[in-house]
Amino acid sequence: MKKTFLYIPYLFLLGAQFLPTKLWFFPGERTTYLFFSVFFILIQSIFLFVVSKNTRMVEKLKSHIPPNWVLGILFFIFLVLYPVRNMDWGDGLLLLETNLLETKLFGFQFTLDEILETILHSEVSNLLFRIGFSDDPRVSYTFLSQLTGIGMIFGFLWTAKEKLKSNSFSITILLASGGILLTFGYAENYTLVTGCHLLLYIFVSQYTKDPKDNDLLLYGSTALVAISMLFHLVSGYLVLLLVYLWYFHSPKEKKLKHLFICSLIGFGILLPWFSYFLFFHDPAIDRNSTHLIHPPFYPKNRLLSSNHLKEILSVLYWNASIATLFLLYQFFFSKNAWKVFVKKPETKVILVSILAFFLHGFFHNPQLGFPADWDLMGFYWLPITFLAHQFWIESKEISVEWIPPFLFGTVIVVFSAITLNQENPNKEKLWETTKVTIQTYVNENKTYIDNLPKEDKKFFAKGDFLFYKGEVITNKLCDFPKKQEIIRKMKQHRIDWKKGFEDGSFKSKDSLGIFLKEATKTNVEYIKSLEANKICHPML
Repeated sequence: MKKTFLYIPYLFLLGAQFLPTKLWFFPGERTTYLFFSVFFILIQSIFLFVVSKNTRMVEKLKSHIPPNWVLGILFFIFLVLYPVRNMDWGDGLLLLETNLLETKLFGFQFTLDEILETILHSEVSNLLFRIGFSDDPRVSYTFLSQLTGIGMIFGFLWTAKEKLKSNSFSITILLASGGILLTFGYAENYTLVTGCHLLLYIFVSQYTKDPKDNDLLLYGSTALVAISMLFHLVSGYLVLLLVYLWYFHSPKEKKLKHLFICSLIGFGILLPWFSYFLFFHDPAIDRNSTHLIHPPFYPKNRLLSSNHLKEILSVLYWNASIATLFLLYQFFFSKNAWKVFVKKPETKVILVSILAFFLHGFFHNPQLGFPADWDLMGFYWLPITFLAHQFWIESKEISVEWIPPFLFGTVIVVFSAITLNQENPNKEKLWETTKVTIQTYVNENKTYIDNLPKEDKKFFAKGDFLFYKGEVITNKLCDFPKKQEIIRKMKQHRIDWKKGFEDGSFKSKDSLGIFLKEATKTNVEYIKSLEANKICHPML
């Protein structure tokens, strides 16, 4: 049974290639996956039935395993060479468009959901533009994403620094996890917050070991969680970790003191930022588009459904399948070592973090579906990977039979990166057209928007540009029957949108709701037209 367990990754990949519908988490070509499956089945068999049975061969193999830092550098080269460019993964064009539009209009993009993520990407984009780079937000997203990749690789190297000689293959636990693709130049607002989470996990793992450090543990953890929440509100689930730390690591005589000071630290970090953008910043935050005010919870009648379970397992597979399999293997077949491991305080805090993000994965309703939401729904990948890494580096010996699975996972991640690096020519042309459209819109409308009340600026600009873009880009599409009708509707919606703000009629939710209902119908027609037609008149 133990040996069969090790074949699960290869057999699953092999079997999945014969399903009638291609699974979203296998973006590459079927023949390549078939080759990887068969090849690693053979490699695993050699390790299990030849290498592991020969002590001399095992020792020779261990002596030839490259150091962690060498593996990390080699992986980083792939990370730089193959940034993710597939716009079907993540928010894609919508995120790039919003970031560029708000940066051009207001200086930087900002939203309550991900304050520091959006601001930093915009400010880095502005800096890079001033020194000669393109104003395409993908430049700043790529730079910050890859910079985070360096930080994450270094973080795992640092945690294993004392045991590099006996556990030099441990870095592959990170490299074999699909979540690391966030650092492959990925254009999304989840990369920097993931880096913050790793810093938190390293911190709590270090300071839970010594009960004398409870002040530093509690205050530092609170600060790191609060900062993570400024990067992305999904970090709010880590409040569960803070409650756990306070309950189990705060001495009885310090309970009230710790609660008071931790609350002061947390709110002291969060309140100034949220208060400023809610009440003082010009323009004011768009309250219609933040999940803080409108949290998207999964429908109650679908929480316990086979489809929801498939979604959760799919994200788990894509993000951390090998690390998860490794931990399950220890649970089932190394019970004594596992029992010792889970009793450690540093292990328990990571398990609580896993639970916290599984709650998010269970209750949050993805807005776009998969693969678009793989990043938002998979925050549990990092604590799972970190925990697997901790078990590995604390082991006395390298388990040579696990070298093929982690090597396999790394190969699949790199292959996925190469696949997702390929651009869709039609979407690239649409993005280039959108960038020009944004610049033209800003030149024509910035003065008008700047003179609007601060609470109207973002909401007005968002809707006005939607109709402006719809008209301009539809004009550039190849001719089709409804083309002129969509253009006419977009023009009229833009007139009505402006009038609604000027005469105050949109202050009535009913009036605004009726308008948005009709505008949404037109936008659906526009999106369908984009899917069915190509840009034929780029110079219009």
